[in-house]
Amino acid sequence: MKEVRHIQARSERTALVCYHKRMRETLTIREEDLAALAERVIFHLSKGDHSQASIVLLEGDLGAGKTTFTQALATYLGVSDHVHSPTFILKKEYKAANSMFTKVVHVDAYRFTHPQEAKVLRLEDDLKDSATVVVIEWPSKMSYVKADMILSFAVVDDDTREVTLTYEE
Repeated sequence: MKEVRHIQARSERTALVCYHKRMRETLTIREEDLAALAERVIFHLSKGDHSQASIVLLEGDLGAGKTTFTQALATYLGVSDHVHSPTFILKKEYKAANSMFTKVVHVDAYRFTHPQEAKVLRLEDDLKDSATVVVIEWPSKMSYVKADMILSFAVVDDDTREVTLTYEE
């Protein structure tokens, strides 16, 4: 009689796990430092995933510098139009003269009273475009988004702001 051996096949799967380190930097800046801050933000965004739009969320009280930062970011990307807060129109698009990012979408969600109101922005196509930077002021008013970077602005005094940058590296 032949001996029959049962061999249990064992399937091994090797998983590659990438750990992203969440980085947090806090800077104390003045208005003349905004161009350097914009450059730093674009540097980090350029290292990220380029299969979709880059998303920057701006948090902070009224007058903390969110729109002023967006102006500096747009200028850094080569936007020639004057950038102003789209508080009443909610969303404004700008053509950028940058090799990586050719469009800036500026959203101000301050007036939203319910997250569902964000549907009127029709951001779906913008979010698919890898050459777009979407900047959202008052993101807490929207049920949204996985950001590539979050900037939190706090007023120190009339001329100085503390800005905390949060991003994955």
